[in-house]
Amino acid sequence: MRNCLLVGGCAAILAGPAWAQSSVTLYGSIDVGVDFVSNSQGKHLFQEAAGKRQPDRWGLLIKEDLGGGNTAFARLESGFLTNTGAQINPTSFFNRDAYVGLSNDRWGSLSLGNINDYIYQYVGRLNNAVPGISSFYTPGNLDGLANTRALNNSLKYETINYHGFQAGAMNAFGNQAGDFSSGRQYSVGAQYANYGAQVGVAYTMSHDRTADIFGTFGLGSLLGQPLKSGTMFNASRYSTLAAGASVKIGYFTPHVTYSGVKLENAKGSTTLNNYQAGVNIDLSRGNGFYILGLSANHSLFQGLTVNQYNVFLTDYLSKSTQVYVGAGLQRATGPGARAAQFGYQPSTSTNQTVARVGINHMF
Repeated sequence: MRNCLLVGGCAAILAGPAWAQSSVTLYGSIDVGVDFVSNSQGKHLFQEAAGKRQPDRWGLLIKEDLGGGNTAFARLESGFLTNTGAQINPTSFFNRDAYVGLSNDRWGSLSLGNINDYIYQYVGRLNNAVPGISSFYTPGNLDGLANTRALNNSLKYETINYHGFQAGAMNAFGNQAGDFSSGRQYSVGAQYANYGAQVGVAYTMSHDRTADIFGTFGLGSLLGQPLKSGTMFNASRYSTLAAGASVKIGYFTPHVTYSGVKLENAKGSTTLNNYQAGVNIDLSRGNGFYILGLSANHSLFQGLTVNQYNVFLTDYLSKSTQVYVGAGLQRATGPGARAAQFGYQPSTSTNQTVARVGINHMF
């Protein structure tokens, strides 16, 4: 009896407080396909590539019910490439998300760590690339609608979801002694999702951030800075305003997105304007099995015009597995223009076509 009491007491201690209910969810996405690129630095390209429909990733979502409407939570998420097994960022293991926080069912949530901004969270899902393929994003993803960078050293607040409406603000500290603004980033946003309609708007400002202007547009200089392959443009202020909306009308879901990227330094400023519109069509008449998407992008920057026309078709074999095919045709015009779809090497001409067939499994 004494031994039983000891064992029972130890088990109770190891189990922790009786009122705490916790859960750990393992999740992720695996996406692999075959691409054709009509002009990749002057040559045709056939390749196997990963993460072009959904980013390859795995993560842990941890939640603990503290009682009284309070919850502790944490998320750790890492990106990788299925076709090689390599990490997306070899210097940062949890490069996509790494944060911990507390939430209250009346006052919202507060989190700290490496966190995505509101441009991606509130507007990114309304982009042509969702549920298309990554090359449907705007040139170079300079607006951040694709999740390629989270904000380090962030403090983020978000309201509760009130009848479909949510808003938030975040600050990413630069961690520079004596200079609060150096390297600092901040973001604000709001979204609404209800009755088949979705609307998102967000603004992000970054101090002392770089942009690959040469790799995206082939420009040899910008605002007094000479550029070449491997040389990034250094912006003292890098701001993005983005807004998007979609609405479900029967079997059709039309959507629009705008983003404006303003780059500034001591010489002045310039703005990249991106306009996107499209429609997703449920060919299975409301069952969601076959989705056809048609969309177009129009971008203006430094006398250059970039137009892209996209089409994709998805067969949802289940809620977690899909096979798909998609293609994008991009044409650039203006002085020294060249086509360069996001995620691929630039063309040596003003035209570039990217086509892909692949399979995506989510867990």
